[in-house]
Amino acid sequence: MPNSQLAFTVRKSRADDATDDGRAMKQHGVAPPTISEATIHPRRYFDASPTFQHWNKVTCADVHALRSEPGFQGQGIYFHLNHPIQYIRVVGLLVDIQTVAGGKYTLLTLDDSSGECLVLKVKSRDLRQSNEEYPSNTEIDNVDVFVSQGDTTVLLNTAPLQIGDVLKAKGTVEFFRNKRQLDLKRLFLVPSTNAEAQAWSETAKWKLDVLSKPWLLTQDARDRIDKDILRQAQKERDHARRKQDWSRKVEEKRLRHDEKAEVKRKKLDAIYNAGALKGSNIISAPWE
Repeated sequence: MPNSQLAFTVRKSRADDATDDGRAMKQHGVAPPTISEATIHPRRYFDASPTFQHWNKVTCADVHALRSEPGFQGQGIYFHLNHPIQYIRVVGLLVDIQTVAGGKYTLLTLDDSSGECLVLKVKSRDLRQSNEEYPSNTEIDNVDVFVSQGDTTVLLNTAPLQIGDVLKAKGTVEFFRNKRQLDLKRLFLVPSTNAEAQAWSETAKWKLDVLSKPWLLTQDARDRIDKDILRQAQKERDHARRKQDWSRKVEEKRLRHDEKAEVKRKKLDAIYNAGALKGSNIISAPWE
């Protein structure tokens, strides 16, 4: 059966469980909060947020609902409430596999019954351009892609993926044809129903504990961060100055060495030229 037909069958079978899945999520978490007027903090504070440097456990629908904000376009930074987000973790059912751009990209489609599907983009390595050895033929070390007579096989940890497998995916958000997708960085097979339930519980807990309320940053916290930034900037300036001083001393030492070598050369020339006929120093050699 072609992938597209099988994907439709899988979606249909999962649709019957969508209501139960939604009810189960409500037992563990909360619905996505409404857009808040909470302040978008300056970029220099983002590392202090609970989301910016973490894998955010969300649903496919959450990814499509992330906002862009003026001043942050093109930086791979999106927002939920005022939380800055760049790293995403989703869990869902594999419903489609296809290759595009002559095999340069492989697209895996996940359905997590959140109302939206999400495409995971896997980029192949061009091994013809390099003599280096890599653990896989894609940019993900445990994922290989092989295409034969139009059929695509994706190996995860050397085992072929099947439509209907439950996957845990990590990546960064990007756009293709005005549609959000995930630039895949890591991929894992969810081995059991219990493991899938655990993953959903983690998603619900993250949304409840972190994403359900705005990120609050006190003035004291801002002041500490600003002081740390100034301290780090001063440290970098001091390092640059020490490096410059070291380079200057090395150059001065080299010049002194060259000067001494020149003095020594002139002394040797004087010794070697002692007693030579006057004007012999300008006689051309036979080969000149």
